[in-house]
Amino acid sequence: MVATALERLRSTALDLVSLVSGVDAGRLGRSPAAGEWSAATVVAHLADAELVYSVRARMILTGDRPFLPAFDEQAWAARCSGLDGAVRDTLQRWRALRDANIRLFASLGPDEWAREGVHEERGPITLAALADIVASHDRSHLDQIRTALAAAG
Repeated sequence: MVATALERLRSTALDLVSLVSGVDAGRLGRSPAAGEWSAATVVAHLADAELVYSVRARMILTGDRPFLPAFDEQAWAARCSGLDGAVRDTLQRWRALRDANIRLFASLGPDEWAREGVHEERGPITLAALADIVASHDRSHLDQIRTALAAAG
């Protein structure tokens, strides 16, 4: 399970870059429908979420069943999605965070994978479960990017 989650986390980098590389900014910024996120907004969300997952992982690793607050993804996207400017800059931010998280996850021993925190909405989450959540989150949003780009022409 752990090795599979790590491989999935590593593979997202290739998938994400291949999806958005060479796509013009207009197409990346076009929402597929009213109220839906553009591919650029999804990439920004992935970078913001990577930051949150990074903090959660470190809190679990170093704390005694720490409380893990939820965050309002819609509010973050509305306020922060355009801060990087170009999608390539957002990808660089996401990649730096992802690489750091992979190094952290790869460094964990068996007992550390079992450490847990308590998420505000999900309840108890181990580091192993967190890695799986991140990998599933990636896949869901990669599909969302594919849909947004297909709708944008």
